[in-house]
Amino acid sequence: MGEGVSRNDFVGITTCAPTGTGPAVDINFTRDLDASAPEEWRGEIDQLLFPGGYFKEFIFFHKASKTLILADTIINIELDKVTEPWRTATKFTGMYHPYGQVFFGMRLPLLLQRQKAEAAIRKIYSWQPQRILLSHGRCFDADADKVIRRIFGELSR
Repeated sequence: MGEGVSRNDFVGITTCAPTGTGPAVDINFTRDLDASAPEEWRGEIDQLLFPGGYFKEFIFFHKASKTLILADTIINIELDKVTEPWRTATKFTGMYHPYGQVFFGMRLPLLLQRQKAEAAIRKIYSWQPQRILLSHGRCFDADADKVIRRIFGELSR
């Protein structure tokens, strides 16, 4: 949450995280997420568990706006908004605007879990998103299909 804002500022809010995340980040979440979207939002938002990385990575898809919502899967940092040494590190990893890239900490796990990764990527393609909302860096407001194809590649049929 933003600086000076806590979950306690939102009375009655349900906070969700992948199973086991709460103790790792010292936050008391009210609900664990699993591979299927909860009943409360299933009609509006779909989700999938994306393989790779230390934490479980969830990807969400808002159906009405055709928006893919990503936390750490893709990073698209604007270089003019970061200082050294982070600017150089961002350039080195390729995770900068306008290109964006899979978070470097997920790349090896994705290779090691290729079948799970391909199933997740197929699901992302099936949603046909039009835009991508990111937690880290500039969002992709259009041509989401081209961004996904560039970052994840073409899948074999």
